[in-house]
Amino acid sequence: MPSSKVMHLDASRAMRRLGLFNKRILPGKIRRGLTAAGTKFMTDVVISDPTTPIRRPGYADLQRKAGELRASGALFVDGVKKGSTVKYGEKATGRYQPDKYGGLPIAPGSHEACLVFNAPYAATQHELFPAKTEPTAGKYYMSKKLYGNGVEYISIVAQAVRL
Repeated sequence: MPSSKVMHLDASRAMRRLGLFNKRILPGKIRRGLTAAGTKFMTDVVISDPTTPIRRPGYADLQRKAGELRASGALFVDGVKKGSTVKYGEKATGRYQPDKYGGLPIAPGSHEACLVFNAPYAATQHELFPAKTEPTAGKYYMSKKLYGNGVEYISIVAQAVRL
C-alpha cells in the first residue's frame, strides 16, 4: 500500500505582499494617475478652445472681477484637493475656490477624480450664453474637452497604473 505524503505550502509571505500591493501600491498608482489626468483636464478646460469664459471690458456686471469663473476650478482626487485654477484667474480673488470636497461619499475600494468650477454661475455659462466677452470662450467648455480628449485622460491613468 503506497504511503501518502502531505505537502505544506506556506503562502503567508506572498499573501502579505499581495495585500500590500492591493491596499497601498495600486491605490497610490491610481491616485497619481487620476491626479495627472485631472490636472491635464483642468488645464485643457481653462486654456483650450473653447476656453472657460472670462469677463472682459464692456461686461455689464461690475461686481465680478475678471477671471472669477476661471479661478474657481478645483481638482479633488478621492476627496482630497490636488489642484486649482486660481493662477488662471487674471484679476480674480479666488473667492469661489472650494476648500473641501462636496461630492457623494466615495465607496471603499473605489477611486474618483472630480473637477469642479465652483462659481455660482459656472453651470449657466457652460450651458447657455453662446456670445462671450472673450472670443475664444464658448459653451460646453468642459464637456467638449472630456468627450474630445477622454481617451488621452484614460491613457494617462493607465500609464500610471501600469506595472
